[in-house]
Amino acid sequence: MPEMQPYQRILALIDFNGLARRTAETAILLARLNRARLDFLHLIETDGTLDGGHSGSNPRATSLGLEAASLRRLNFLAAQLGVEAANCHALYGPLRQGFLKYVQAGQPDLIVTSMQHAYLAGPHDLLVLSPPKRPLRGKVRAWLISLFGSRTCTAAFK
Repeated sequence: MPEMQPYQRILALIDFNGLARRTAETAILLARLNRARLDFLHLIETDGTLDGGHSGSNPRATSLGLEAASLRRLNFLAAQLGVEAANCHALYGPLRQGFLKYVQAGQPDLIVTSMQHAYLAGPHDLLVLSPPKRPLRGKVRAWLISLFGSRTCTAAFK
């Protein structure tokens, strides 16, 4: 059996959903274990309502503004998690094209993400995180009560 090589470049694909912090933490842990370079990338999907939505603005200015805001969020996340050395990037445009362009340039060995898209496939390893399963917390009981109604039984014993 061939020996597994450590990862040299790890890309955390951050989309600022509920799993953004967990995605970043997992990528940080794997980067530390492998002594790998760590990149954070946020892909910003194009939105026709934002492109030139204000009079006097142009799509390029909108793109740059959104990327700058995203970079601030990524840098803040990296600082919170103690990895100021992470390389943060934000790309505005079609998600698939932005991702493929970034991967071709950066050539990560591993991508950590919470999104499942076909365009993520490639010559790299892919770790897709899913939300943790939550306990039912009385949901079954509430469902049964809604189904059968809340009936109180009283019995009179004589």
